[in-house]
Parts: sequence; C-alpha cells; structure tokens
Amino acid sequence: MIKGFFPNGVEQRIRDSAWWQKAAITPDNHYNNQSGIMLTDHLEAVHANVSALFQKPESGFYKELFKMLSDFNLEKNNVADELKIVALLHDIGKPAEDKSLVIAHPLTGKPAHKRHGLVALMAAMEIFSEVPMDDHQRMRIYRTVELHDISYGLFREFSITGDEPAEDKWHYISHKIDPNTGIGLYYLLLFKLADTHGHLHLNDVTWFYETVAAQYFQPRGWNLPIPTEEDIR
Repeated sequence: MIKGFFPNGVEQRIRDSAWWQKAAITPDNHYNNQSGIMLTDHLEAVHANVSALFQKPESGFYKELFKMLSDFNLEKNNVADELKIVALLHDIGKPAEDKSLVIAHPLTGKPAHKRHGLVALMAAMEIFSEVPMDDHQRMRIYRTVELHDISYGLFREFSITGDEPAEDKWHYISHKIDPNTGIGLYYLLLFKLADTHGHLHLNDVTWFYETVAAQYFQPRGWNLPIPTEEDIR
C-alpha cells in the first residue's frame, strides 16, 4: 500500500515561499489583466476544487471513479493530501516560464524547454528540499506537478492532426509519475477534474478520459468512468 503523509506545515511552506510571493503579483492568464485575479487566486481555487472533489458523494460517476482507488491499493485521504499540494504548485512556475529557452531537466539532466510545468517542478524541489518524504511519494508529487498539463497539449495536437497518443505514450507518462501501472495516469485524471478554474471549455477533459479509458485502462480490465460536464462543474 502506498504510504501517505500529513502535510501539516507543508502547504504553509509553499505559501511562504518566494515563488508564491511572485505568483501573488502575477495576473492569472485565464482572465484579462484588468480582472484583479492573481495567479495565487487560481492556485487556491484549484486547491479548493481538490478538497471538494474528494468530498463528492460516492454515487454515479464518482462512485466508479473512487472505486478505482482499491484497484490501485491507494488510500483516498492520502491521494487527496498529495493533490492539494500539487494544486498549490502546478502553475506557480508561470512567471518564470520561457518556452524558447532550453535548460537541463532538474531530475534527469536532459535538455528540456522551460515550460511552466518544469519551472513548477523546480519550485517544488526547492520548497521541499528539507521536507522528509517517502521517495515514491516525493516523485509522484514532483512529476504530477510537472506533467499536470500534458493531456491538454496532447488534446491540442489531436485537434490539429487527429492523432491520438498510442498505448506506449500513456504508459510512459504514467510510469514517470509512479512505477505501478496506471497510478500516474489516475493521479492526472483526478487532478484534471479540479484544474478547471478559469477554463471555459472542458472538451480536453472528456477527451482525456475517453482516450485513456479506451487505450490504456480497458485493455487492463479497469473501468474508467467518463464524466459529463455536469459531473465536472
């Protein structure tokens, strides 16, 4: 069973960081610059959405979704705690994003574009450098932060080319987050339901669920339910 931790003080460590202070004076690009909505407002909204997600009555879509926790031998409260931390970090790198710049990946050393997910990973590594944490748990948080937006990028590519990611692509993404089959994708699928603040359209969310269900989960005997917009909103 995956061990969890109780993030007492960990969330405050994020909010006390220089990364958070920079985000607090950065307009949230989901809205216009005159809205007064800052990036930290978005992070807090997604954090609240994660909390609300894990308090949903277990019926219909959510009954089937949370039933998968036992398939993966996961504790519901532990997953919620980890994803709340991901919520506070996922877009915190946007003020320092520079997609044209290639830097060494902080975990692998390989060349990587300085996208906001990568910068957010760097922030997480800095903030948690002295926080005791299980290695697998640490990597789940780091990589979920880094890859939180990858399904949107794949959806945009699909919208242009009509090409869906193959099974090996989904496995590669999932395994980056957790070595146990399917857990990484499950984390991303859960987080996708919460990361909707400021998003007018949800086509990428349902596409993500439908594609992963058909190409990755169903062949392995797992029934991933598909949400409607009503389930998400």
